[in-house]
Amino acid sequence: MNTLEKRLWGLLRGHLPKTAHVQRIETGSTGQGIPDSNVCYLGVETWIELKVVKGRKVDLSPEQVSWHHVRNRAGGRTWILARDKADGPRKGKYDRLYLWSGSQAIDVFQNGIKAPNHAMWERPWDWDEIVEVLLT
Repeated sequence: MNTLEKRLWGLLRGHLPKTAHVQRIETGSTGQGIPDSNVCYLGVETWIELKVVKGRKVDLSPEQVSWHHVRNRAGGRTWILARDKADGPRKGKYDRLYLWSGSQAIDVFQNGIKAPNHAMWERPWDWDEIVEVLLT
């Protein structure tokens, strides 16, 4: 997880319910493709891959795409949450969050932010809504 993804992790973790069990995952070469965060809240387990958009690309590895595909096929809840830079006068600031279901991983891998998203938020982010979508 790079520095910008760590910042996104800190933002997400800081807005999750205090009663959620939250685990950051760092598998290295032992579990390629596993998302970098796992949350269990009110009996619902959710896996979230955190990314930072580069240009228009969301840098998913083939192993991550495969993991999301297989887990979703088995009925698991997985998400890809990506942070993007602003255009126009606020260029250079990170202010958009894109969310895709893990079932969309192939499309996100191929098309980046052009892939139809499940949701998109601009700053100021509505963390109550983001957390509700991720965990319910």
